[in-house]
Amino acid sequence: MVSHVVGELFSGSDGQYYTDWQVRRNVRTGTWRLCLSQRDPNRTLIEVNDAWLILLRPIAPADLPDWAELRLECGRAWVVDTRTRAASRLREPEPSPYPRW
Repeated sequence: MVSHVVGELFSGSDGQYYTDWQVRRNVRTGTWRLCLSQRDPNRTLIEVNDAWLILLRPIAPADLPDWAELRLECGRAWVVDTRTRAASRLREPEPSPYPRW
């Protein structure tokens, strides 16, 4: 059952998409730090590298853009950006709605 493996999907204010496994792994390894969580509306604020904040909001799988692909392996799911590297470099980065400290 794919939905059991994927769990929740999140849209990040950084323009990227994440599965709940990616979020848990990044928090567990210390790459990300949970700052604040809200239930209604459901959203989570994450600190990245002691400098950036990312706001995560749950989304439905149907809301993933065409370039975002879900990959499943060994009971884990993650989102892969399938755009070419050249196209990703040309894309302007999404501005963070939060100040950098």
